[in-house]
Amino acid sequence: MGLGLQPRLARAIFPLSCAAARTLAPRQLAVLTYHRIGTPAELGPAASVLAECTTETFAEQMRWLREHADPVDVATAVAILDRRQPPPRRPVLVTFDDGYRDDLARMRPVCERFGIRPVIYLPTGFVGTRRRFWWDRVAMCIKLTARSSFRAPLEPEQLLPLGSPAEREAATELLLPHVEHLAPGAQEELIAVLEERLGLGCTALADEPVVVGWEEARAALAWCDFGAHTITHPRLSTLAPEALRREIAESKAEIERELGAPCETFAVPYGGAIDYTEEAVRVADEVGLRVVFSLEDSLRTPRASGRCWQVDRLTLNEVQDAPGLAAKLTWPKVFVPKWTQILRARLEPALRALRPSAEGAA
Repeated sequence: MGLGLQPRLARAIFPLSCAAARTLAPRQLAVLTYHRIGTPAELGPAASVLAECTTETFAEQMRWLREHADPVDVATAVAILDRRQPPPRRPVLVTFDDGYRDDLARMRPVCERFGIRPVIYLPTGFVGTRRRFWWDRVAMCIKLTARSSFRAPLEPEQLLPLGSPAEREAATELLLPHVEHLAPGAQEELIAVLEERLGLGCTALADEPVVVGWEEARAALAWCDFGAHTITHPRLSTLAPEALRREIAESKAEIERELGAPCETFAVPYGGAIDYTEEAVRVADEVGLRVVFSLEDSLRTPRASGRCWQVDRLTLNEVQDAPGLAAKLTWPKVFVPKWTQILRARLEPALRALRPSAEGAA
């Protein structure tokens, strides 16, 4: 995380973060993003590197939110954005992307214990099915192979060692970004090559449903809410206009039809600035969505687009404990973004100025 100093600093100032959380932090809606919680044993071999924390750490974080912030549900968050309701001193919304079925059993007792109502974003084409997400398939290939090394299908190809858990984790982290930016058909082709080279069968289907089913989701409405996350989890910025509208409009409509409750918010798959466009926000506005959540690790002021709000969320992949979460929410100018991003942003103008002279010398 950053330069390796932030976690230690966060723990050192934890008492100060607790004392200052409601008074020093900006009085603005903060939105936390989780994908998975649990230990590697609980998540199983098909889990990628997206687990933000263990269930115990998640409980510590939710306890901290209850004691030092003001957790809100998604309806209250929309009302705050619309200025129909004044915000509490430190409003925080908890969100989960992708709707992993086994996560519900782990998060429910924690959320009910601390009175926190999360919103879970569902890719509706996966709901109740055994389909695995591509990132879990990549992780599964690396974790389950008996090979001690293999030639990775990259450009250029690389011989990757797999002799230790650390080497397997490094191989997974190398492959995931490469596969992420491929078109769906190319993703499928590359994963098939991985399966062949690693001596595995097809990893497309799990033994049990991966994403929560509709009946389970209806029962879960007693303690959480659901929002739209497209149908097939594509990168919106790569879609043609007709496909873009279908992914947004039909995912919203199916959630409302199946759950019998309004679906007013939408989480962008992948969530970075390059992953969606103003056209996606315009379509969301046209179909009646009130909020489009990105995942840009920012506390920027929400931006209005028609009747729809664009709101950034905070990433938690590198926040491993309650002190880290407290620091990120209480001291955002220091802990959001990470220091490496701050240094890169400050150095980039100087680097750009040097490039022309370097190119001329070459």
